[in-house]
Amino acid sequence: MTSYLEENCEFVEWSSLLVASCPEFSCSRDRSIENFFKTEFENYNNQLLGKSYGFVKTNPSLELVAAFTVANSMLPVVSFPKNVKNRINRKIPNYKRNSQYPAVLVGQLAVFDAFSGKQIGNEVLSFIKSWFIDPLNKTGCRYIIVDAVNNEKVINFYRKNG
Repeated sequence: MTSYLEENCEFVEWSSLLVASCPEFSCSRDRSIENFFKTEFENYNNQLLGKSYGFVKTNPSLELVAAFTVANSMLPVVSFPKNVKNRINRKIPNYKRNSQYPAVLVGQLAVFDAFSGKQIGNEVLSFIKSWFIDPLNKTGCRYIIVDAVNNEKVINFYRKNG
């Protein structure tokens, strides 16, 4: 089964030129995320704090669908309860186990209002997961963590997506 993003969109690096070339977009559920992807992402990128990417609908006209920011981070296994630590370490050979592991942080994620309700957020997360487990990824990273608003709906969204 193909997804909306696969059928209708192109994956792009987020840029000021891209934002200026597209019609106005909004994220009414979280205006701070909207503002981030309109103006703040560039400084974040220039300071090497994270990199933003997105999906653009190209047919019949250019339209911003969704965006996300990823950054380097780590999974601090040493601070987890023993059962969680054991579950994480179980798949790693003893001689490679560590107190922390490299991780990719999804710091911002937005599906813009015009595309709300199409399960695109789930598709974006699936894309990020497959992108970073690909053997050709640049970071050699096996964990993805999120920094999300402490809101029950948002937390349930990430739980549902593993």
